Amino acid sequence: MKRLKELFRQRPRTYIIAGATSLALILLSLILKGFGKRIYYVDAFTIAGAVTILFGMLLLVWYFGAFDTFGFAFTNILRDPGERYKTLYDYSEIKKVKRQKGGYIFMPFITVGLAVLLIGLLIGIGL
Repeated sequence: MKRLKELFRQRPRTYIIAGATSLALILLSLILKGFGKRIYYVDAFTIAGAVTILFGMLLLVWYFGAFDTFGFAFTNILRDPGERYKTLYDYSEIKKVKRQKGGYIFMPFITVGLAVLLIGLLIGIGL
């Protein structure tokens, strides 16, 4: 139960960013298609929900270190020779500790995305 609370207890700012991202995608879709038909709202909400969920999943993959190789390469290119990391393993371990301290940044995007997707589906079935 503690782990579940920790999973969803994130900074309010992250939830606001996830909600603003979804809202911007909804508005963009409605502006492009129009506001006249209910199907446009279904499309807007489901597209925004799916994109927000997929962005959260991308952050989940980043959280587990899938992009550490790219970060290591760019860090070693841009830093002075004295400040560079020796190996990819050292870089990955340092980043792993930093990510664990930062919390589960991906969860607000997945949660908000699921809520927006559910709203889109409910509009679609007529509720």
